[in-house]
Amino acid sequence: MSRLIALDGSHGEGGGQILRTALALSAVTGQGFEITRIRARRSRPGLRPQHLAAVRAATLVCDAKVGGAYDGSPDLRFEPGPLASGDFRFEIATAGAATLVLQTILAPLATASTATSRVEVTGGTHVPSSPSYDYLARHWAAAVARMGLAPRFQLVRAGFYPPGGGEIRAEVPPWPRPAGLVMDRRGALVAVRGTSGAGRVKGDVARRQAEAARTRLWEARRLESDWDVLDVPSASPGSFLLLEAVFEESRAAFGYLGERGRRAEVLGDRAARALLKFLDGEGALDPHLADQLAVPFAVGGGGGRVTTSEVTAHLESVVSVLGAFGFHARVDGRLGGPGTFEVDKC
Repeated sequence: MSRLIALDGSHGEGGGQILRTALALSAVTGQGFEITRIRARRSRPGLRPQHLAAVRAATLVCDAKVGGAYDGSPDLRFEPGPLASGDFRFEIATAGAATLVLQTILAPLATASTATSRVEVTGGTHVPSSPSYDYLARHWAAAVARMGLAPRFQLVRAGFYPPGGGEIRAEVPPWPRPAGLVMDRRGALVAVRGTSGAGRVKGDVARRQAEAARTRLWEARRLESDWDVLDVPSASPGSFLLLEAVFEESRAAFGYLGERGRRAEVLGDRAARALLKFLDGEGALDPHLADQLAVPFAVGGGGGRVTTSEVTAHLESVVSVLGAFGFHARVDGRLGGPGTFEVDKC
């Protein structure tokens, strides 16, 4: 048995990002790892249901041997076998983010063989501190498509926090793994696009969110925006808004979830202000997209270079995990400020 890579799960952002990145890289490289002190600084440390779902997903797609995969476990050992395409279904009993489970396995599955894989994941589709279904399917997917990675997504039903109960389906065709991706300049602003949706709520919430964002953008900068206003099938009540800026050479997006007791207009205005702040700053990508491109950069083999409006703790954690698996990655810039993220071609 080859040496297991040792990871400290309390470093950096100290959450699931370290684990999910390690699972994806392990599945592709065949290198096993052992992670200790998982989420040690969190109020509820150790593995939670959403993390266990990612572990189970990665285990199935590469026939891994696993130790320590139980609720609350502070340590995990993961020894991968060969990757294989197929049809998979993963269920999260809580409102844990189904999107994060998908991001863990999509790029590895796309490298597995010449066959298309099909994946179903239940759980939270629109939950705090995670990419929403719309961020994944509209924004992240558009970015990785430039690398030849082309998963297709379907929202069967939304699952808003806290009940969850949503479902996402994905088809993952084989990935030819072309040359890397560079998005270090914006170029001219081409379009501003918004998606505002709600399910099982009263009061025309989706339209009000969209109108508030549209009004703020026009009044502040005379920016026109195109909108999709959706009434989504949903297992639980909630609303969301995703606002995208598409440039000649890059893209950025900002997503928000409705909150009980907060007016729809407040959410729309908040999203518009976030986009306006980005336009006034530096960097080609929004802060979250940068770290979510790390695994495709690495497993695709072509590397990549991006600039971001904000270096986050998640991005710094991703770089440390990439380094542990032998990838040459670096981030330049101070935490909280603009910076550059780069992964060398393998």
